[in-house]
Amino acid sequence: MATIDGRPAQYGISLKQLRDLMEHRGREGIAKANELGGVQEICKKLYTSPSEGLSGNAVDIEHRRETFGSNIIPPKPPKTFLQLVWEALQDVTLIILEIAALVSLGLSFYQPADED
Repeated sequence: MATIDGRPAQYGISLKQLRDLMEHRGREGIAKANELGGVQEICKKLYTSPSEGLSGNAVDIEHRRETFGSNIIPPKPPKTFLQLVWEALQDVTLIILEIAALVSLGLSFYQPADED
């Protein structure tokens, strides 16, 4: 069996179980953690310390990254210029100003008939 730092290379908890645990908050999260044996048991299954965290060994960290993936939240793609313009056009104040501009433009072409 393969080992890392003298411990088995397999973890006692799966990525699916960790993702499922992270989906819950508050009392549901506590209940879900207790289903997995509590915080101490989860730490034991992940070969980590609840008070000191990971060992910091590069091999261990790389193995965890390969097993569980990177611990990052990918950035949201920026909005395009047209998306920003469209959102700005949805503003109520701007809509009122657009209507006023159209009325003003329409009135600029109006010429009353001469009364001669």
